[in-house]
Amino acid sequence: MVIKKFKKVHVEITNICNLKCSFCPPKLLPNETMKLEKFDKLNQELKEVTKELAYHVVGDPLVLKNLKEYLDISLKHGLKVNLVTTANNINESFHEVLMHEAIRQINFSINSYNANSHKKSLEEYLNPIIDFTKYAIKRKQHFFINYRIWNLDESKSAKEFNAKVFNLLEQEFEVKLDLASIYKEKPKNIKLERMIFINFDEYFNWPSLENKFVSKEGTCYGLDSHFAILSSGKVVPCCLDKDAVINLGDINNSSLKEILSSKKVQEIKDGFKNGKVIEELCQKCEYRTRFDK
Repeated sequence: MVIKKFKKVHVEITNICNLKCSFCPPKLLPNETMKLEKFDKLNQELKEVTKELAYHVVGDPLVLKNLKEYLDISLKHGLKVNLVTTANNINESFHEVLMHEAIRQINFSINSYNANSHKKSLEEYLNPIIDFTKYAIKRKQHFFINYRIWNLDESKSAKEFNAKVFNLLEQEFEVKLDLASIYKEKPKNIKLERMIFINFDEYFNWPSLENKFVSKEGTCYGLDSHFAILSSGKVVPCCLDKDAVINLGDINNSSLKEILSSKKVQEIKDGFKNGKVIEELCQKCEYRTRFDK
């Protein structure tokens, strides 16, 4: 059976994060980091189905002091990498590592600040991100840097926080950021510098079996544009199934080709293709309704 190509595969190299953001649900699985040997073997298989990885489901890849070794492996296999991180772990020791040839994009979660209790001021929290960004600019970086502000909602609950962030970014990057027009027009992104953007989105609820039922009709990009592999080795249909509720298989026991060729995977894909949502977790997922529009 020929396995389709995916735009991206999420590989959770670690599920460890030293923040507890209010927009992330509690992690149910034990702390785990994917061993380099397993990661190397997995990359060998992944290059047959994608050209791009995201080192993230939950967890922060910058908690790993040997992040470069993971990036070296992906580079060896010709795979590009997206990173999602916060300001909590980045410092000068990571500057050179984050210029790695394998990196395609680095996403910094800016609203991780007001989603936690910090002793640091906003400036103290964001300065390491800005310092790295300016270092990257001097080095004429080859990758995108996105400042994620994923807190736009109808009630403007984070308006005061966003105003402070925009004031800081205006000073650092000599741009004009109009808070009122951003809330009104809701742009997807605003350019700060070459290959550096503020990226906007709304809050979303993570899917859970405890959530209210949404519907049995609709579609999703899970198993179409992407799928995910947790640090334990379990394969799941999308990047929001952090606890492997929909366990498609385990790379420790089966090849990726065997897992992606399974009857369960085909049933989920056929369901979405025909506007049918067959898994209970997906039936209780609000996020996928964005794709129905």
